[in-house]
Amino acid sequence: MKVASWNINGIRARKDALLSWIESRQPDLLVLQEVKAAAEDIPAEIADIAGYRKFWNGSTVRKGYSGTGFLLKENFFSGEVIWEIPLFDLENRTGVLHTPLFSLIGTYVPRGESEEHYRIKLDYLESLRGYVSELLGSGKRVILTGDMNVAHRDIDVHRSQNKPGAVGLRPEERSAIQRQIDGGLRDIMRDLYPDRKDLFTWWPYWRQARERNLGWRIDCFYLSAELVSSVIGASVDTEEKSSDHAPVMLEMAFD
Repeated sequence: MKVASWNINGIRARKDALLSWIESRQPDLLVLQEVKAAAEDIPAEIADIAGYRKFWNGSTVRKGYSGTGFLLKENFFSGEVIWEIPLFDLENRTGVLHTPLFSLIGTYVPRGESEEHYRIKLDYLESLRGYVSELLGSGKRVILTGDMNVAHRDIDVHRSQNKPGAVGLRPEERSAIQRQIDGGLRDIMRDLYPDRKDLFTWWPYWRQARERNLGWRIDCFYLSAELVSSVIGASVDTEEKSSDHAPVMLEMAFD
């Protein structure tokens, strides 16, 4: 099973790149963030792409802003699949697919640049943690993925970007991610590559940051403990450069 997550930074602007990427990578499950389109405005080539079921939490709060979506290969699961937009969702940032194997949560965490939006970000992260905790408490296996907009540790941001007080690096944000981990999730990419200092997924648009790999690791997979043994590998698709975020990939095998 191939599960992928990608902040597409505008599904209309990235339409051709996304179609080409899906064709070449063939993900079984794809979680998209920042689609920047209402469901009715998704390009027809993607909305009608053969072989996939689509689930959209499109840009309804503000036109051309935020938005998430899931693509699931048809007939991939033999049992029921349930789509949910949780009650704590805001700005069309969250979607959940409850499958026979796990509950897959896709998130686009607020950036939090202004003081007001930073408070919204912290509240959102706490609501997300509570939601995951409820799922785990009910016996669900969980995959949380998406653009977390937080570099959890210093190793997750290039030293040139590691500026005290910068949004995405503040102690409150990092503590929120740590509480998610302490609550029963594993940062599978960091588990697999504990010492890699160049494992970045997003790069700013300046000073050839991407070419020099001056980035942040903010696109992640967090898994409940029961799923870890099913992981074959995880990777960042750095060859795909159409968005400012690279897709992240998780490969799993189930008996």
